[in-house]
Amino acid sequence: MNHIEIINNWNLNLVFHELEQGNMRIPRFQRSYVWERAKIVKLLNSIYHEFPIGSFFLWEADAEMEGFCRDITEFGFPQKPAANKFTFILDGQQRITSLYVALKGKKLGNIDYSCICFNLDKRVFKIPTLKTEPNNIPAWKIFQPSEFHRLLMEYSRAENTELAEALISCNETLNNYPVSIIKSKDMSLEDVVTIFERINQGGKRLSLFDLVHASVWSKDFDLRDLITDFNEEPAIKLWGKIDNEIFTQSLSLNISKDCVKTHQLSLKNEECKDAWKRTTECIRLAIDFMKNQWGVQSVEIIPYQNIIPVLQYYFFITDESSVLPEHKQALTDWFWTLTFSNRYSSSTLTKMNNDARWIEQLVKDPSVTRVFTVKLLLDDLKKIRMVHRSVIKNGVLCLMALQKPVDFNNGDLVTLDKTNASRQNSKENHHFFPNSLASKLGVKSEDINSLLNFAFISKHLNLEISNKFPSVYLQGYSETNPNLADHLKTHFIDSKAYQAAFANDFRTFIEARGNTILSAINNVCRINDATPTINSNLDENEQEVLLEDVVEDEMI
Repeated sequence: MNHIEIINNWNLNLVFHELEQGNMRIPRFQRSYVWERAKIVKLLNSIYHEFPIGSFFLWEADAEMEGFCRDITEFGFPQKPAANKFTFILDGQQRITSLYVALKGKKLGNIDYSCICFNLDKRVFKIPTLKTEPNNIPAWKIFQPSEFHRLLMEYSRAENTELAEALISCNETLNNYPVSIIKSKDMSLEDVVTIFERINQGGKRLSLFDLVHASVWSKDFDLRDLITDFNEEPAIKLWGKIDNEIFTQSLSLNISKDCVKTHQLSLKNEECKDAWKRTTECIRLAIDFMKNQWGVQSVEIIPYQNIIPVLQYYFFITDESSVLPEHKQALTDWFWTLTFSNRYSSSTLTKMNNDARWIEQLVKDPSVTRVFTVKLLLDDLKKIRMVHRSVIKNGVLCLMALQKPVDFNNGDLVTLDKTNASRQNSKENHHFFPNSLASKLGVKSEDINSLLNFAFISKHLNLEISNKFPSVYLQGYSETNPNLADHLKTHFIDSKAYQAAFANDFRTFIEARGNTILSAINNVCRINDATPTINSNLDENEQEVLLEDVVEDEMI
C-alpha cells in the first residue's frame, strides 16, 4: 500500500481554506512561530518571481488526535476539523504561517504583519520605510478579492495602465502559485516521527526531546505537561528547574538500560507511562542525595544535569530510598572526579551509559571503584570567572556549600536555597574584594570576577559590606566577632588569606585562597598524580571513545 501521496494541484487559497476550516493543524512537537517580517518579504518575493519555495509535508490523521494539536490561538480557527480528519503540518509550518499572516493581514503578539507591502513601481514586496512612498499596497489587500477589485478600479479610473498591470500580475501570481504537497496517510505516530527526523530542515532544528515527546504522546500521557508539573512542585521549584532531556535520558536508562539517541527515540508510550512515577521519585531521591552529600544546593551549581539520570538509575535498580552505606563513598568518588575531570564535556550519552554499567556492577560488588584522572593547577583556578559557565566553577561552589558557610559578622548560617521567607536573609554572590575597587587595588575588573574572589553570604551582609575595602570591614568585624577567623574558614579563607585581605593585598589573597581550594579538591579526588589519562577501570569501548575525543580535539 502506498503511504505517500504527492499533490501538485494545490494553491495558497486552498492551503488557507484548510487552515481556516480547522483541518490543517500544527503538531505539538513543532516549535513556535519565529519568522521575522524581513524573512517573510524574501519568501513573498520568491513566490512573485515564481521561484520554488519547497514542498509542504503533511500527515493525515484521525480526529482522535485532537489532543496532539498545538494551536495559534490568535487565529481563532475551529477546534474540530470540518473533514473529521486532521492534516498535521510536519514540514513547512513556518512558511505556511508566514504566508498566512502576511496575505491575511494578521497580527501576532506585538508584530503587525499587515504592513508588508507590494510596491507597484518596483514590483517588489517590502516593508515600507517612508509613509509618503507612493504605490506601496499592503499584500493582504492584493490577495483579498474585494480589496483587490477596489484597488484595480482606482488605478483603472486613473488610467494608470502600467501600475494596474503590476497589480494584476501580483494578484494572479499569488493566487495561481502552485503549492507542492507531500501527504502521508495510514501511518502511526512513531512512523511519522521517524520520517520527520529525517527531513532536512532549515533554521532551528527540533531537539531530541521534541521528537521523543511526540513519539510517546497520548491523550493521557503528555511528557511535556508532566515535566512542567514536576518542575512546579514546591521542593523542586526551590531547587531549580530540571531540563526536559534529563527525563527522557532517565526513562531510557530505566526502561532499556541505555540512553543514547536511538534508545530514547525507541521509547514507547505504555512503557513510559509505567515507569514515569518511579522514575520521577528516583530523580527526587537523586536531588536530595546530591544536596546533602555533595553540596549541590541548587540546579544553578550542579556541574552537569546529566549526573541526575545516572544517579537516579542507582535508586531505580536498587529500589532503595537512600544510598546504602557500602556504596556511598564509591558514588562520591565518582561524582567529584567526574566533575573536576570535565568528563561529560563530550560523548556525553555514551559516557553516561558506561557509568550506568558501573552502577550495575557497584550494586553487585561494592568494591568496584569508578574514578577519573584530574589534572588541575592553581593557574587553572585563577582563570575561572564567575560570569562564565564552567563545570570546575560549579564543582568548587559545591565544595563551598559543603563547608556550610556562615556570615562572618555574626556566624549565622547562609541558606543557599530559596527557603528563606525574608529576602534580606537570602543568599548573595559576594566579591570579597568589591568590584568597584578594582582600579584602586591595581587589578583588572575581570580579575575581581575571579572564582577565587567569590563567597556565599546573606544579602543583608552584602549590603552592609557594600564597597568597603576588606581592611575596613574586617577590622570592624574583628572587634565584634571573636570567632571571625573560624567563620572565614567556612569560606576557604585561611589565616594567610585573612592577613592578605586585611592588608588589601588582592593577589596574595587569591594565591592563598586558591591553594586552600586546590587542597580541598585534592581531598575529594586525586589530582596531579601519575595516573594515565585513560584509567585502568574504564572498559575497552569507553577507552575507544576517549581516544576518539582526543583525535577530535586535535582536529579542531
